[in-house]
Amino acid sequence: MGIRFNNISMEADDIFQVLSDLNIAYEKQEHKAIFCEKDGLDVVITLSGIGVKNLFLKDKDNNYALVSMYKHQRADLKKIADILGFGRLSFCNAEELKTFLNITPGSVTPLCLMFDTEKKVKVLFDKAFEGQNVVIHPLRNTASISISFSDLTRFVEHFNHSWMTGVFY
Repeated sequence: MGIRFNNISMEADDIFQVLSDLNIAYEKQEHKAIFCEKDGLDVVITLSGIGVKNLFLKDKDNNYALVSMYKHQRADLKKIADILGFGRLSFCNAEELKTFLNITPGSVTPLCLMFDTEKKVKVLFDKAFEGQNVVIHPLRNTASISISFSDLTRFVEHFNHSWMTGVFY
C-alpha cells in the first residue's frame, strides 16, 4: 500500500526503515486488521508493553490533538480538553485523519505525526506509559509493534512535535 503525502511517497512498511534510521528498537507482530477495540478481542498480542488506543480529536475552533492512552480505559473528553486548553472535544472524521495525519481510520498511531509537517496536532500521552513499552500500529492496522515510550517520544520530537502526559480517565 503506497502512501503519498506532501509530495512524499512511501510504502506503509517504510516506517521500519525510519525507525531503524533513528536507532529505535522494536518488536513486530502481524495480525488481522483491527479497526477498533472490539475487532481485536480475538487477537492475541504477544508483544510486551501497554496496549494503546489512539484518538484523533478536535474542538470547535479546529484545534487538533492526537491522544494515546491505555486501550482498556475510557477517555474523559472534558479532562483531555482541560489538559490541552481546548474547548469541547469531538472525534475527527476520516477526511481530517487523511488531511492532517495521512492515515485511515483504524490505523491511527503516534508514528503518523511524521506527516503533520505544519505541526497543527497537539500530542497527549497517558502518564502510565512513562518507563514502559507501548504497543502501537506501524501505520497499518494489520500489525503491532512494541517500542519503549522513551523511543516513541524521541520519534515524536524528531519530527518536531512537543508532547505532554496526563491522566484523563
